[in-house]
Amino acid sequence: MTGELRAVFARVSGLLLTEQVAGSAIAKIARAALEGIPGSVGAGATLINAQGQPISRASTNVLVEEADQLQYDLGEGPCLSAWAGAMTVRVDDSRIETRWPQWSRASAQVSLLSCLSVPLLLPPEQNLQRTEAIGALKVYSDQAHAFDAHSEHLLELLSAPAAVMLANVQAHESAAQLSDILKDSLHSRSVIDMAKGVLMERQNLDERAALRVLTTRSREEGVPLSDVALSVLDRHAEPDHERP
Repeated sequence: MTGELRAVFARVSGLLLTEQVAGSAIAKIARAALEGIPGSVGAGATLINAQGQPISRASTNVLVEEADQLQYDLGEGPCLSAWAGAMTVRVDDSRIETRWPQWSRASAQVSLLSCLSVPLLLPPEQNLQRTEAIGALKVYSDQAHAFDAHSEHLLELLSAPAAVMLANVQAHESAAQLSDILKDSLHSRSVIDMAKGVLMERQNLDERAALRVLTTRSREEGVPLSDVALSVLDRHAEPDHERP
């Protein structure tokens, strides 16, 4: 194994052992790709979320963000193809590249002539049914023919831990989003229950009638039921306030 490969492995191993925040770790892997793969002027990762939307992660500079955004806007490019095909994709010269004509022309105009993209594949223990790419790790260069088979090997080595970390980020964000939805739902339910209790006490209503008061106001005023409940609680915060 060459000294260069040893350095890449050591860097990645250190991240896996010491990095606590996956988002920060993937940024360091992108930096390792930029500094460890000769000819690179930018690196980053693309994560495809649960809705099928591509999201850039850990871009090392604005050029990478621009090149990625071109792919997202046009719906074509090496990064998206690496993800969709679960295979390594290399662009040697965007000025003569024909696979993605619109992206190639636009990329050449911003002086990004070479690109190397490798899929981010989940390991078998995390995906038991089939090999699945959750995104792609890529490097860009302002020189034509900047990357070769050795570059591909190096980036593929970095893609394995990057896939695990980005999968963790994706899982955490999905869980956080679900948690927020659940918390909002539970809060709304609690508010509605309290408002029903106020109406039942103040207007001598049963639970069904109190809920009907709230839903009728919600429909007539065109506002969420939880907002109506909050307004009832606000109006009855002081005992001398008028009843609705």
